[in-house]
Amino acid sequence: MHLARTQITASSLLIGVIVSVALVVVARGMPASQTTSTATDSVADSVAIENSGVAVEVDGRPILRIYAPVAGISPQERAEAIEARIVSLAKGKTVAVEDIHADNRGTWTEIIAGNNRIMGITEADAAAAEMSRAELANEYREIIRQVIKQYREEHTLRHLVAGIARVLGTTCIFVGVLVGLFRMRRAVRRRLQDSLTRELTGPLRLFGRNLAHYLGQPLLLFGRAVFWIAVLIAFQAYVSVALRFFPSTKYLSYQLTSWVLSQFGSFGKLILDDIPNLFLLAVICFIAACLIKINHFVFGEIRDGRLTISGFYPDWGEPTAKLVRTLILVAAIIIAFPYMPGSNSPAFKGISVFLGVLLSLGSTSAVAHAIAGTILTYMRAFQIGDFVRIGSDLGEVLEKTLLVTRMRTQKNEVITIPNGTVLGGVVMNYSAEGRKRGVIFHTVVSIGYSAPWRHVHSLLISAALETEDVLHDPSPFVLQTALNDFYVSYELNAYTGKPMNMMNIYSTLHQNIQDKFNQAGVEINSPHYLSLRDGNETTIPHDYVPKDYKHPVFEFQQSDDRGSTPVSSVKVGTIKGSE
Repeated sequence: MHLARTQITASSLLIGVIVSVALVVVARGMPASQTTSTATDSVADSVAIENSGVAVEVDGRPILRIYAPVAGISPQERAEAIEARIVSLAKGKTVAVEDIHADNRGTWTEIIAGNNRIMGITEADAAAAEMSRAELANEYREIIRQVIKQYREEHTLRHLVAGIARVLGTTCIFVGVLVGLFRMRRAVRRRLQDSLTRELTGPLRLFGRNLAHYLGQPLLLFGRAVFWIAVLIAFQAYVSVALRFFPSTKYLSYQLTSWVLSQFGSFGKLILDDIPNLFLLAVICFIAACLIKINHFVFGEIRDGRLTISGFYPDWGEPTAKLVRTLILVAAIIIAFPYMPGSNSPAFKGISVFLGVLLSLGSTSAVAHAIAGTILTYMRAFQIGDFVRIGSDLGEVLEKTLLVTRMRTQKNEVITIPNGTVLGGVVMNYSAEGRKRGVIFHTVVSIGYSAPWRHVHSLLISAALETEDVLHDPSPFVLQTALNDFYVSYELNAYTGKPMNMMNIYSTLHQNIQDKFNQAGVEINSPHYLSLRDGNETTIPHDYVPKDYKHPVFEFQQSDDRGSTPVSSVKVGTIKGSE
């Protein structure tokens, strides 16, 4: 058929290029008129080659092509009209196919069936088809005869009934195949699950580990994928066969089958073409896996203290191993990207651009927190298990990740703090010195001026030494921080190696201070205490008051006229109640 003749191949394009170059070279030595004529002919030839025409289709199958417009009618409109005439002629069955002939009308040739004109062929059509008008007319006449004959044979009631019967039979076979596939899937899945749930021995055990725990879910997913691929293949085969039983859809069936086979062929060719790239990808993955294992081993030795590097702390081993592993993976992806199948496809490039834009727009704060987490790691401001104060939060560090730090307060509240906030704030680490000499905690009490300060110091220090988790070495010490209007402020400082028990230490210390001062008969005037000192009993618990204790009495003193030393005094009893 002529359809095959109009296909553009690489060889024809190459020949066209060579001829064009030759014409240009020859044209340089020709007169202007000859050059113009040659150029015009070459343009006409190129137009003829590039014009693929419009197909005339019957039952979805192209039978011939129309190339040139006629009297303002486009090739598309001509093709639709010719298709309608051929179908009408085939359905009519009044004109024999032998009566279809070509008639030369001088400037064009008509193909006629009896008294009905089917189509006309012009010189432009013949030039575009690269044939003479007579040859093209004879070819199209034979094509139209064969198409009408085949149409009349296939579009009969007998063929329609036979097609329906065949479709029903094919449907029964397809349903049987589906039922068999589902039953096979259930049986295989049951056997696979039974094999994976029982204790396995032999080849499915490696280094004392049951591989079923690792291979079970991937095998089930692989089986499910295979099953649905088989269902799709069966459905495609069913549709293709069923469409082939009717003339109106026969060519569609051929197209569908050809498309599926071409896709499988392209996929297979793609795999064959990508085998060298797949080999390189395997080598890159192998090298990356080896580097990751070496990285894990080296920094694991540093973390465990079996390998020491001057200036590199053991607690840097784990985070450094994670950073190096990330760099290895990123480098491997960058190197492997050009060798990935489909990396040059528009879809792959579009996805890459989309992911890049998504990361650039949505990861600004995340990148800032990640950088802050890296800086905090190498600053060694705190470690996991340290008791720290971050801003206004006080607690034990539970976890340090690249993005956040988690800590548990003394009320058992878990707080998540972004690393950017941690880096930009103030961190107080109570455990850093607590592991060495101990961290100092302090409390302030205010005692009246009547109590000797040396006695107060000894009472506070003895209370601290009797408190659990307070270190005796270094020993506690007292600072007098202020001489206030009514009392002296004493600051007791003590060392502890367990800062996480700070709440309990403070509570016990305060209890001990109260006991020590009550036993010594020293009043704690904190924060303020106001009383009439004469005629009032001491402000300590009754358990600490001596049995022979007597309430004081009021004392009136009389001074001389000059307001100097009293010359006489009178004591009266204590005022009680309304007396």
